[in-house]
Amino acid sequence: MHRESPIKISQCMIVKNEEKNIERALSWGKGIVAEQIVVDTGSTDRTVELAENLAAQVYYFPWADDFSAAKNFAISKAQYSWIAFLDADEYFTEEDAKKLPFLLEEIQQQHYDEIATNWIHLNDDGSIKMIDTQVRIFRNRKGLRYHRRVHEYLAWEDCADISYVQDSLGLSIYHTGYGMAAEKKKRKGGRNLQIIQAELKEHPDDFEMLAYLGNEYVGLGEFTLAENTYREAISHMPERMLGVYHVAASEVPLRLLSVLVEQSDVDEDKLLDLYQWATAGWPEEGDYDYFLGLYYAQNKNFPKAELHIRKALEIMETHGNYQKSMVVSGKIISTYELLAACCFNNGDMESTVRLTTALLKENSYLMGALTLFVLAFRNDAEKIEDKKSLAMEIAALLGRTFYNFSSKKDCLFVLRAAVSAGYQELIEIIRSLFSEEELQEINLVTWLKNIS
Repeated sequence: MHRESPIKISQCMIVKNEEKNIERALSWGKGIVAEQIVVDTGSTDRTVELAENLAAQVYYFPWADDFSAAKNFAISKAQYSWIAFLDADEYFTEEDAKKLPFLLEEIQQQHYDEIATNWIHLNDDGSIKMIDTQVRIFRNRKGLRYHRRVHEYLAWEDCADISYVQDSLGLSIYHTGYGMAAEKKKRKGGRNLQIIQAELKEHPDDFEMLAYLGNEYVGLGEFTLAENTYREAISHMPERMLGVYHVAASEVPLRLLSVLVEQSDVDEDKLLDLYQWATAGWPEEGDYDYFLGLYYAQNKNFPKAELHIRKALEIMETHGNYQKSMVVSGKIISTYELLAACCFNNGDMESTVRLTTALLKENSYLMGALTLFVLAFRNDAEKIEDKKSLAMEIAALLGRTFYNFSSKKDCLFVLRAAVSAGYQELIEIIRSLFSEEELQEINLVTWLKNIS
């Protein structure tokens, strides 16, 4: 990839008050795209100034509660054959951005109109919240435009079938707009809610808009309204959508499942009826089993929880996560931690150790995995007389495999896991690695006395 690609790309975005994001949003495209088009819909901060400083072409479009209208205006300004239309809170990594022109060159002579890439939603701390698939790259062709005022989608104006391909290089768009802070800001303004309600006045049976309305109610904490709205959306869903793995179909019962699982008094039969209907319609969706497993884990039914969490992982491994199993794939570490917890509670110490060992090899600073690992060995220690010797073996294993006990950070991490597990013999061994002065310095003396 050292040569220059002949493919030219127009980067487009619509913005309003994005001064915190605009520099990163434009930076990934520098040296990659041929032009950067920013359409401002009424910023009152430094968004426009910063975009102009970065040499973007800035245009103005009066906001009229219509995302498609603003986006289509941006497209009308694009000169080149491919468009990358990322939002201001989305970006490619530098490595993936460099691959983009060559991906487009690869399919230039093929019939595809759009390219679907990974869409990775990040929490406020930068950790992965969820992995989805989204189309943000498409050909610049007359008649290929956005439709609908909110939750807009690309389609041909003559309703011809649109063709897309999953990118072959595994590119990922990172999205920060689903973090708690960003979501709270969006919900507070009520912008999407108002536009969705306006759409539904014109199209009251639009099941997609009803599902999006349910999402808004979830964000507002109105769970009863959300449940009722999701059920109404399902009642209007045409049969042709069964088996279609997309936010407009398979995700609707998934959202309803997640709302029901959050309710402390949910009727299990009602939950199972929805689960059975959903899995019959979309058998390749692993997230249905994830949420049912989560429900059973929350209610201490660990045999059923383990069954469904295993099934969720098996479905994802068999069918992949292209427009499906986005919760499991996005929470893969915590899903395996949940499975390990189920195994522990089901008395399967061998599986608990095997799963937590694999997790700790991936990331040794997973407190949940380490605590379960220690708990499994503490469970064995209760069956033998020489508990101190076993604790010493476990400490040696941890020091040999995962941790450096010359590092106080590692010592403290293991000590906290041992305390969480209530493993007194291991606590004493790890505690002995600290001097009294160090224990005083990190305020552990009183804490250790209290848990002894």
